[in-house]
Amino acid sequence: MWGVMMWRELFDVLTSNDPLEPIAQEFHRMLTVTGEMSDLVKPHVFSHDISLEDRSRVYSLDIEVNKLERSIRKRVITHLSLSGSEVEYCLLLMSIVKDAERIGDYIKNISEVSELGGSPVPDCPIRTESGELIDTAHNMLAAAARIVDEDDNEAAIEQLRLGKDISKRSDRLLAELAKSDFTVSQTTSLVLLTRFHKRVCGHVMNILSSMVMPLHKVDFFDLKEVENGAA
Repeated sequence: MWGVMMWRELFDVLTSNDPLEPIAQEFHRMLTVTGEMSDLVKPHVFSHDISLEDRSRVYSLDIEVNKLERSIRKRVITHLSLSGSEVEYCLLLMSIVKDAERIGDYIKNISEVSELGGSPVPDCPIRTESGELIDTAHNMLAAAARIVDEDDNEAAIEQLRLGKDISKRSDRLLAELAKSDFTVSQTTSLVLLTRFHKRVCGHVMNILSSMVMPLHKVDFFDLKEVENGAA
């Protein structure tokens, strides 16, 4: 499958004594940092009681993610300017580092839900469903760094399947919220949390899709094409 072959070639490039090798370290750091942000934010998604210290840490980590993205872009552009080689890989890198940067933005947004009009959400079936979706999104992000580092194609496909399910469940949950009797501020919390976590999940899927789909179909996951080897 061309998509898998391209990723494995990229993986070889990034883990060899190649000028692009530092990019692998910086991209891994991006995933690690967004994972740290996730760990800080996740315990407080429904209570909105994240401390000022942890909020400040989230912002600092988000700034680090942004700097790493700019560093990777600069390295890629310099490499292309000097050698003009590995163009396909450079295009792929530019795509997935943007996804990693967006994950950081959405996690920061999750920490700000109370400032956007949300309030604590009481225990109820919808909160339980939302909590399951949120847990899955954070778990997918935590798994992404390992999957990329180990070039684990099967695990990537498994997570992509999970992500497609999360997307459908999130849409159903939003429809339920439209008919609920929550207060305006509680509804705001649940809608924003659902949308933000769906986007975290979506950007993780974009990164993982680059492992199994060809360059022109990165950000698009078609299980039938992957299983048939036709991607």
